Amino acid sequence: MKISLQTIRARFLPAAMLCTLAACQQGGVGLPTLQTELKPLPKPTAPQPVAVKRPTLSAKVDGQQVGNGPYRIALLVPTSAQGNAGRIGKELANAARIAVRDFGAGRIQLVVKDTQGQSARAALLAGQARNEGASLVLGPLFSANVSAASSVTKPSNIPMIAFSSDQARAARGVYLMSFAPEADIRRTLNYGLSNGINRVVALLPQGAYGVLAEREMRRVFDSTGGQIVSAVRYSRDVASMTKAAGSAAHAVANANGIYIPDGGQAPAILLKALHRSGANLTGKQIMGSGQWATLNLNQAVLNGAIYAGPDRRNFESFARRYNATYGKQPTINAANAYDAVSLAAELVRRNEQAPFTATAIQSSGGFNGVTGIFRFKASGRLQRGLVINRIEHGRTVIVSPSPTSFGG
Repeated sequence: MKISLQTIRARFLPAAMLCTLAACQQGGVGLPTLQTELKPLPKPTAPQPVAVKRPTLSAKVDGQQVGNGPYRIALLVPTSAQGNAGRIGKELANAARIAVRDFGAGRIQLVVKDTQGQSARAALLAGQARNEGASLVLGPLFSANVSAASSVTKPSNIPMIAFSSDQARAARGVYLMSFAPEADIRRTLNYGLSNGINRVVALLPQGAYGVLAEREMRRVFDSTGGQIVSAVRYSRDVASMTKAAGSAAHAVANANGIYIPDGGQAPAILLKALHRSGANLTGKQIMGSGQWATLNLNQAVLNGAIYAGPDRRNFESFARRYNATYGKQPTINAANAYDAVSLAAELVRRNEQAPFTATAIQSSGGFNGVTGIFRFKASGRLQRGLVINRIEHGRTVIVSPSPTSFGG
């Protein structure tokens, strides 16, 4: 599929800054006037390029190569791992190949390397990529793999854009292109607070995600004056959920919101159990999280609930092309690899002499991806623009759109 230059520029222009034609246009050189004596014209003074030493590209690489541009990019993903890990790994690799064809075939060459989901192998492949002349590493996927691979890339001054959602792995030179659960939790609760939902009952799962969800909820409420009326924990089984709902039912009368960040079947089970326990849910704003993206929305008890997530409108167009190419529907994770490769190609377009500097990657204006705007902070963490979805009769409606810029 051919993409026009206009489409490329529209997709990845900085989200906060656009230059006018007058500002971008270079000054011209006037025609020489006739002279009575023929004299040689002075040579025009050309701007001197910044001296940047590019890595030497090896003649051979270990892995599948896509594209033929002057910059080599390594993609470390677990394509042969067992189970869900291998499925995601293949999905990331497929999305990256589409991005090369769309934006970067003449700007970058992508080398896909299989980590098998193993930390030692991720470190080995990072060293291999360095020796082959890679200027940028995309991946790995898992937290431990990122730690292992970055122990090679950081001393070598090779930036990494990894796909782990573990925010502890972010660091200078190690950027995380992923969906951080903290972000959609804060977006959901802040939207609720802006609409007067300031007294909330929370039902939280046992385990690391439940701890994270409660921590972020307390941070948001402590800074805004919101009140957590009750916070109840449950294990992921029906009996435990039913018991937790019974414990929280009495507190619902003093709340105007119910927060259930867990995904899967948990929201519907908990809400039905609250109702059976005598809680009156009328007028209570149900709030979820990004975990709700895969919920079965055709349940009346979820009607009117809200949750934050990535803007899927552009993603759906990408998903159709992915399905046409590979015969499968991608998950939202595929957007991370597509945007990472597209970003690499765009950075080369902007500055072919030195595309992957920290200043370039950390552009304050950010970039437009297939799930909305994003930008990297110096800490390596990602800031995304997220929408607020409301469930209406089995489908989602955007009630608060993603911002279109980061405001400078």
